[in-house]
Amino acid sequence: MTLTIQERLGLLRKQMKKADVDAYIVHHSDPHLSEYIPDYWKEREWLSGFTGSAGTLVVTQKNAALWTDSRYFIQAEMQLSGTGIELCKIGMPETPDIQSWLALNLKQNSTVACNGLLISLSNQRTLSENLKAKRFKVKYDIDLVQGIWDNRPPIPQHKVFVHTAEFAKVSVQEKLGRIRKELLVRTATAYLMCALDEICWTFNLRGADISYNPVFLAYAIVDDDKATLYVDENKLTDEVIQFLANEQLTVKPYNKIFDKLAKLKKKDVLVLDPAKVNYSICSAIPSNIKIIEATGLATQIKARKQPVEVDGINDAMIQDGIAMVEFLYWLEQNVTSGKVTEITVAEKLLEYRSKRKNFVHESFGSIVGYADHGAIVHYSATPQTCYTIKPEGFLLVDSGGQYLNGTTDITRTIHLGNPTLQEKRDYTLVLQGMIRLSMAKFPRGTRGSQLDTYARMALWSQGLNYGHGTGHGVGYFLNVHEGPQQIRPENHLPIEPGMVMSNEPGLYRPNSYGIRIENLIVCVDDETNDFGSFLRFDTLTLCPIDTKAIDLDMLTVQEREWLNHYHQLVYLKLSPHLATEHEKWLKEITKPL
Repeated sequence: MTLTIQERLGLLRKQMKKADVDAYIVHHSDPHLSEYIPDYWKEREWLSGFTGSAGTLVVTQKNAALWTDSRYFIQAEMQLSGTGIELCKIGMPETPDIQSWLALNLKQNSTVACNGLLISLSNQRTLSENLKAKRFKVKYDIDLVQGIWDNRPPIPQHKVFVHTAEFAKVSVQEKLGRIRKELLVRTATAYLMCALDEICWTFNLRGADISYNPVFLAYAIVDDDKATLYVDENKLTDEVIQFLANEQLTVKPYNKIFDKLAKLKKKDVLVLDPAKVNYSICSAIPSNIKIIEATGLATQIKARKQPVEVDGINDAMIQDGIAMVEFLYWLEQNVTSGKVTEITVAEKLLEYRSKRKNFVHESFGSIVGYADHGAIVHYSATPQTCYTIKPEGFLLVDSGGQYLNGTTDITRTIHLGNPTLQEKRDYTLVLQGMIRLSMAKFPRGTRGSQLDTYARMALWSQGLNYGHGTGHGVGYFLNVHEGPQQIRPENHLPIEPGMVMSNEPGLYRPNSYGIRIENLIVCVDDETNDFGSFLRFDTLTLCPIDTKAIDLDMLTVQEREWLNHYHQLVYLKLSPHLATEHEKWLKEITKPL
């Protein structure tokens, strides 16, 4: 029998009482601090019913609250309704932080606990500091969910596979050499890797342990003279075992990482990323070991894509663009049938992508939001909520694919009828933001927070804005969300050549519609002169942008020229690969404005 949310919280509270815990914090995380996690670790989702990819649940004996960001406000309100869990909207002036909320709901000297495997070292430090300032005691060695979650999904056991040289482009030894060079610069002897995308990229391996992300559960240590992969050996095929042997890589059981760290010697100097290593792992490191904290070495290296990797991504974009053209043509032909729904749109997208060369699977679950559903930033259609799509209003479609030679992420908002003046104004303002960032030229050292302004200025001028970042990094046949690069107000890291990111401004009117237009872009060198080195973006995505809702009078000459040039490029790159009816359709909709 399926338990209600209240019943699940009741079981947790019984465990809390037995463990003498007054408040339990449940993070949406796994031991590798992944954004998207295996079903086995979806503890917060099981306890709260909230399915978003970001959010923290806090439970006391009498109350419960969940914190999430603006992408999920509407979704969380719907999913938490009737559960008794309070929604705390991060970033809103009236929203207390977790420690303040606990101070309102607990007495001093109360005990607050969480699972140390599911919190990063950096977040643990911040949490401890904040809770101790409120005079709470904190424990990190308690797992209270394991004993109450019946029929819990198993830990994934999918097979690992080799990302062959044809697609990986850069060898394992070259990658290890670059990591060891970073160790040498820091006078360090070893680098601890817990982030799954770092491990997969470094060792040219991929997996299927997390939906949409081609990664597998593992840890790794790169020493100055060897590299060791800690993984369940049942996941390794004969081909993978031979590949690892050829690369002179050592394999040890997954949980032996704790033994390895406990046996480090005083002469060892370990590099780790406190944001990417869980607290329990760090607790295994002897106190006399020197630790150098830094942004993940592999993360920094893989963020700056090599030219051969960008070449691979460009090839993947052609395949993805073909699928998108076929989909948009199908949508136009069928929208009046009364049989097109948000779910069938997602199914058609997958159908067309599945036919493309080197396609593996989707890079995330397609977000298909018609009418007011488009205003839910990370909406996910279900049979209960699914709309039938009519030949009117906005349809927002955010989707992507994992190809052996690249990862794609694209959003198109299509107007299916006759747009109103407000719809045209809103759509054009979002388009202007996307174009202005695409056209940006900026000095080397410019930060993501500065570039974010390009995409918002048109909206700001009309007293409008959006609550999410403008751009996230994108992996190379890896996670669709990749750091450290981001284009958002809070990100102060410089954007550097080779970094691949999304460019996705939006505007969301609750109960009406949502608009988002997204291309992937790559930072490249532009020119060097007496005033310094300047960078710009090349657009990678190849797909027509709907022009029906554009107010042409609002576009500047430069913006119109950019759009016409982009559509010319889309037609040039895709038309040779299209069937006759698709080629004719694409030629018509990419005509100069």
